[in-house]
Amino acid sequence: MRRRKSGAWLALGLLAMGAGVGAWAQEGSSPGGSPGVSPSLVLGGSVLEQAYGSYDDSGLTASGDFGYGSSTTLELNIDAKGEKARASASLEAAVLDGEAAQAAWLYRPYDPVDELFVPETAQQAASMGGPDLLLAARVRTLYAKLDEDWVSILAGRQVINYERGAIWSPTDLFTRLDLSGLSPERLGSDALRLVFPFGATGGLDLAAAPGADPAAGLYSARLSGLVMGVDGALTAARDGEAATSSIGADFKADLGAGIYGDLIYSRPDSGSSGSLRAAGGADWSFGDFIVAAEYYYNGGGVAADLLFPDAQNLYADLTWRVSEFLNVSSSAIWDLGGQSGDLLILGSWSAAQNAGLSAYAKLLWGQSSLSQGLQLGATLELSF
Repeated sequence: MRRRKSGAWLALGLLAMGAGVGAWAQEGSSPGGSPGVSPSLVLGGSVLEQAYGSYDDSGLTASGDFGYGSSTTLELNIDAKGEKARASASLEAAVLDGEAAQAAWLYRPYDPVDELFVPETAQQAASMGGPDLLLAARVRTLYAKLDEDWVSILAGRQVINYERGAIWSPTDLFTRLDLSGLSPERLGSDALRLVFPFGATGGLDLAAAPGADPAAGLYSARLSGLVMGVDGALTAARDGEAATSSIGADFKADLGAGIYGDLIYSRPDSGSSGSLRAAGGADWSFGDFIVAAEYYYNGGGVAADLLFPDAQNLYADLTWRVSEFLNVSSSAIWDLGGQSGDLLILGSWSAAQNAGLSAYAKLLWGQSSLSQGLQLGATLELSF
């Protein structure tokens, strides 16, 4: 998915968050406020340390075939809630060294980091294939929300979560997918959103990400509901930057195993033939094991999906819950057309309250992959 310029909407998010905090504070001080409702302010976050050794035979890294990488990431979350108003922010900064810095530099067209800062002493290395030290910063979310009985209004950087699949959800139009970590993450978009609920299980969802030029923005309307045990939705969208109009549908149901799927058809204004993207999958559990599998068809090529431009893609995951504190999983993503992909084997241990350890091995292959080789590493995460 293309990355959109969003400075104006990030500023709107700051203003919206300020308005949300003001409304939150007013709820706590107004004599006419609802009895028994106390506003709350929650601060939290985490520190994640990652270190790994790697073998990479792609020829793109500055350090040669064998290398070492490390990163220290600080995430800060702020959440202010009242009876009807909410303001939320999630901010992240990371210091990357060695192979981790070079990978971030090479993947900057794909990985939607807001800012990459290269120290002056690393400028020469950057021109040779990648710097050996980077500071990356990202505003994950920054929005305000107002809830009324008949509508919810959200403004700012937010995760508009229409996802069905673990990896691919073609109708999840506003979300940016980040696969740089050990698990996929969906990143927010700068948008305005109106949600009109229909009972407890349905609603009309209107979203707009106009950007600096409203005519080049992304707009959608999504109607969802629960019908005969199937959670389904219909979507209509307009992408002004790509000059396309789209219609789509998605569903999720529990038939012993959970099954899900979605598809979207996009037609350009030029009148030429349109393109179809579709994904479907299932997940089920037996005993201490959880299995998931997913297929993705991309008929729109690189213009529709920068991360997965080829038509045929597969994903599979097997997780073993060894104990209450230990999980072992194996997952793979395979681009069949480009004959590339990655295999991840991960062990995660909840070492103590608010602390987690993991060890992993990651194998990447294929000529269409920027990295090719093996990575062995460990992480330590402390939450507060």
